[in-house]
This record gives sequence, structure tokens and C-alpha cells, in this order.
Amino acid sequence: MLIACASLASVTLAYAADDRVVIPAGSFNMGRSKSTADDKTTMRPKVLLDDRPTRQVSISSFRLDRYEVTNHKYREFVKATGHRAPYHWSQPVAEDIPVYNVSWDDARDFCQWAGGRLPTEAEWEYAARGGKEGLDYPAGDKIDAKQARFNVALGPVAVGKFPANGYGLYDMAGNVSEWTADWFDGAYYSRGENADPKGPATGDYRVIRGGAWSDSARRVTVFFRNWVRPNQRTPNIGFRCAYSPAP
Repeated sequence: MLIACASLASVTLAYAADDRVVIPAGSFNMGRSKSTADDKTTMRPKVLLDDRPTRQVSISSFRLDRYEVTNHKYREFVKATGHRAPYHWSQPVAEDIPVYNVSWDDARDFCQWAGGRLPTEAEWEYAARGGKEGLDYPAGDKIDAKQARFNVALGPVAVGKFPANGYGLYDMAGNVSEWTADWFDGAYYSRGENADPKGPATGDYRVIRGGAWSDSARRVTVFFRNWVRPNQRTPNIGFRCAYSPAP
């Protein structure tokens, strides 16, 4: 496959070990604590209803990529390993936007190559909250176009364009949804583990978090759960890697 690329001179963000943020150990209330009108619906699947009940979860310290993995960094992986490239790379792509059209396996393989792994769903939410409890978004209970890329039809933008959360992580709301390590189970919150939970052992779908440029505001909250088949490659799903233990 021919891989066309934009000039590397256009890359505005370096990607290095310094871009791995140490997330401190701690505990938090995982899930949505506030009731909404959707809680009384009977629609199937239970979109917006499977983020309850909340439960206290403890997380060991780990590191997480400060930015979503970019086309630039993913290109290094493709060149080094011969791994397949995203199919839209037959056309020029901006190097500093998050890579997309990658499956769960693609994301896992990249993270392993980088010396890491995909974050668990619990780790992802804990990190997205940035040390703050009970908020809908990384920075508060409201969100607008100055804080995140969401509810648009034009695709993602360069990583790091919007303010970071309390842990110094960018784009934990919007831009692209992010693969996590976990299989999806709609009832998992009722019976999951409370210490470094890793999700169900098997499943048909993998959990994605954070919402994307194409999603409405209520789908880019820190607690919204979505699920897709692991072989799915779409323009609104990317990823970032976790590393453990923290140094």
C-alpha cells in the first residue's frame, strides 16, 4: 500500500517518553452519580444507562500517554514492523491529528510495540477525571467548543489543541473515542471488582471511552461507555497507551 504523508515540518508536537503522564494511585467513584430522564426509559440496548450503579474503585499508579496516538507516531510503528496502515493513508494525512481507522488489535499491537498496553476502562475513567470527583467532564459539569472537539462533522483536529485536565492529559473528551483493554458487559458495574478491575474475561464488543468529534455532549462525558466490535475501523475511534508500573 502506498502511504502518502504530509510534510513532517507540519508536526507541531513531539512524541517522547516525557509525554507519558504519571497517574497517581488512588480511589474514585466510577460511573455516573446523577440521574437523568434516560434512566426511566426501556430502550434497548441501554445506551446511557449502563454507567451505573457507581462503585468505589481503587487504581494503582500507572502512566498514560499525554496525547492520543498521532499519525506521526503510528507511522513509525508501521515502518518499523510492517504492520498494516489505516486504509485512508492512501491519501495525504496530517501528522499531528490522532490516528484512526485502527482496530482494537491494531491499537493493542502498537501499544505493545511502544512498551505499553491499552488502559483498562477503570484506569481510563480515573485518568479522565483528572483527580476531580463527581463532574460530568474533565473540567466541570458543562462543556463547549473551547474545551473539546465534539458535535461536529469535520473530523478530529490536532492533539493538544484544547486545555488539559487536572493530570495534564489532553483530549480525554472528544476528538476521537479511545479503545480500552476491556470487553463490554452492560451489567459489569453491578458485579465488577473494586481493585484495579480488568473487566469481563470474554465478550463480543470492546469498550471505547471519551466520545468523538461526531458525538453529542452527553457522549463525551468522563463516564459514558460505548462498545463496538474489536475489528471495527472507523474515522472516530483512536487510542492512547498505558504503561505500568509507574517509575
